[in-house]
Amino acid sequence: MPISCPKCQAEMRTYERNGIHVDQCTECRGVFLDRGELEHLITAEAQWSAQQSPAPAPTSTPQQSYPQGGYGSQYPQGGYGKPSKKRRGFLEELFD
Repeated sequence: MPISCPKCQAEMRTYERNGIHVDQCTECRGVFLDRGELEHLITAEAQWSAQQSPAPAPTSTPQQSYPQGGYGSQYPQGGYGKPSKKRRGFLEELFD
């Protein structure tokens, strides 16, 4: 017997990801968890985050030997090139 969405009453789809049962509405795309599943998600996210390597320690900036200012110094630097990709978290990968 299919489960109906509590929000829009449409049929829901149940699937399992990493041992966690997730119910998702086929219409409104709402995600609903069974009792205790949120705690499992939080625990899994904490374990996943702990496995990731720590961020490198900030290094001191080297002393610059050239004078500051001059042509073009009034314009802000940056904004060029490709933006850096944000590393996705465990929860984002879970609901991909």
